[in-house]
Amino acid sequence: MLNAINQATAPMRKLMTRGFPRTPCRVPAIVSEAALLPSEPLPWAWGDGTACAHPASQRDSFARIGLRCDEGPERDAPFEVDVSLSLLPGLQMAAGRLYGACCRRTRALLDAETDDAALIVNMRGRHLIEQCGREIALGEGEAVLVSWTEPSRLTHLPPSEALALRFPRTRLAPLLPGPDARYMRPIRGGEALDLLMRYVALAWDEPTTGSPQLQRLMASHIYDLMAVLIGATLDAARMAQLGGLQAARLVAIKEDIERSLDRASLCVAAVAGRHGCTPRCVQRLFEAEGTTFTAYVLGRRLARAHGLLTDPRHATGKIIAVAHACGFGDVSYFNRAFRRQFGLAPSDVRARAREGAAGT
Repeated sequence: MLNAINQATAPMRKLMTRGFPRTPCRVPAIVSEAALLPSEPLPWAWGDGTACAHPASQRDSFARIGLRCDEGPERDAPFEVDVSLSLLPGLQMAAGRLYGACCRRTRALLDAETDDAALIVNMRGRHLIEQCGREIALGEGEAVLVSWTEPSRLTHLPPSEALALRFPRTRLAPLLPGPDARYMRPIRGGEALDLLMRYVALAWDEPTTGSPQLQRLMASHIYDLMAVLIGATLDAARMAQLGGLQAARLVAIKEDIERSLDRASLCVAAVAGRHGCTPRCVQRLFEAEGTTFTAYVLGRRLARAHGLLTDPRHATGKIIAVAHACGFGDVSYFNRAFRRQFGLAPSDVRARAREGAAGT
């Protein structure tokens, strides 16, 4: 499960390596309209003892992202905040490092106008969470649903990385039986959490590249996946099978295909077996996109071959080596399929790439 989480969150983890500004811009916690979303994920970092020296500045920094709390350093532990935020309509996503700190939210600090909840996923390290008279030591690869309207205490010990999905409680409540009973219950890792993490990673940059319609659809899919993970009603689970679960499973299958393109043995039965479903289920996922499993795999293999043929680092390799590297066992078939796709033979594409490189 941890390997799946690490793999699924790679796009978000890349954000953690950037040089972040010390103070975040002020953003609303939840944005309902896609047109009001920031144009890109928002980075945010603290460290080097700065927060300990200026607690008021630190509290203001947290408040800028909609988190009103008293933050205190943990004794004998380094302090670091290195987080990025990404927003979809009705959903705030935060991922990164936050450790050596204890966040206390008392009733005096709760926002009376906010009726939100948050799903916290522990990607690494130790997270101690106290709320409603319960205390949880959240293990790696586990999740928990917490209320934003109840006092809480969150302690993050190094090394610590987490994902938090914040949303209006009213948005998820209709999808859950007895939603209030779902808070502060550890959620063990499994397929639902794996699919959720993969889909969040896919959606991470959509405020930058996606249309408003796509952003709303992706937010809806994430709600579906959260509901299934937490314990959806029967009707909600059925709807999720047509929405978020289907979309997330297709993402996971496409990632599997991408990793397996060099294998001539790649087939729908093998992929279905790895994902715990039937070959017909996999085929239906691609049919819903107006294609087939076979056509999608062929297209991805040809695209990879084209990339290798135009890459100067592979300029001296044989065409047959390129074909085999992309999973083609029959070079004649590779040549025919390549010509149909690109209108040129593989050797011609390579020759044009060399001519272009020589002319620059």
